[in-house]
Amino acid sequence: MSRDAPVHVLICGERLRGDDGAAVLAASLLPPDVVALARITEVGQISPDAFVAIPPDAPLIVADAAVGIPAGRIVVLALESLADSAGDGATPASSHSLPARQVLALVSEIRGAPVRGTLIVLGGATFEFGERLSAPVAAALPDFTAAIASEIRRLTGDRAPGRSISPTSARRGPLALDCQ
Repeated sequence: MSRDAPVHVLICGERLRGDDGAAVLAASLLPPDVVALARITEVGQISPDAFVAIPPDAPLIVADAAVGIPAGRIVVLALESLADSAGDGATPASSHSLPARQVLALVSEIRGAPVRGTLIVLGGATFEFGERLSAPVAAALPDFTAAIASEIRRLTGDRAPGRSISPTSARRGPLALDCQ
């Protein structure tokens, strides 16, 4: 990945679906100096279209809310590890989307190169209609925002001070991205 290119950040979620709006809210809370380092795109749902325009060597972050992990827990892992988890039973939270691992496999096939980057997810509790976040997600929102900012800074080589969240790759049970 090139440190000279802006970091592409795909923000998944729907602000009118409870905790599914957490990544959208987190993106709106990023400090201006971090926003200047990134190309932030609100995509709503993870789909092949979201990835195709991003050069394979460009730094990439996907931020989303998820089911399958405790509400309020932040998980940071390599997109490659999600793509490699074909047998882990992960399923989409919506019948309208492919599982993230299948989207990543399809995009890799289209590009002729694997999708590389970082996935930052926040466990959600409710994905029903409404703008209100659940209590655990609202409490974790500052740390979720800090995790996104920290990864943008890391990928650009910007060592500006800020809160950081250590990556977590261990998890229990399936991870299903809820990108409605």
